[in-house]
Amino acid sequence: MREKFSDDEWATVLRAPAAVISAVIGSSLGGPVSIMKEVGAAVNSFEQAAKERRENPLIAEILVALKERFDAFSFLGNSEGDTTLGDVDVVALGSDPAKAVAMVREAGEVLNRNAPGPESDEYRTWLLQIGRNVAEAAPEGGFMGIGGEQVNDAEREILAQLREALGLSEQAA
Repeated sequence: MREKFSDDEWATVLRAPAAVISAVIGSSLGGPVSIMKEVGAAVNSFEQAAKERRENPLIAEILVALKERFDAFSFLGNSEGDTTLGDVDVVALGSDPAKAVAMVREAGEVLNRNAPGPESDEYRTWLLQIGRNVAEAAPEGGFMGIGGEQVNDAEREILAQLREALGLSEQAA
């Protein structure tokens, strides 16, 4: 699948998971414990995909490419010497969820041009699932996790924007 994309297009597709995670976390910042739970949910989404979605060549190549590029905590900012993902700074994206959604939209457009079909559709669905997993990881609001909403209005709104950016139907959400 990689051969269907220029280097810039491939980098755009590789940035999409980080953009989804950033958009959801940034849409409704919780405390440090909530953020760690949300990051943990994102990591679990990757681990689950490695087990359950490895038959999809697009997802498999993306997982391998991302694994090669990230060390244990490089997702917190730019990875030294990595020009493919060099402009992915999840902290900055989290403070501007609209920019993160625009990055996801751009990835969706690249997928439409270069790899339309079931592999691309499954990747889009997986990206939205990552967003849902992150949103559902920790309640927002309340006091010390008590009385908060599992998924609040801001997170529901950003998930709807991500769904639209990925060109998925409401049934996919």
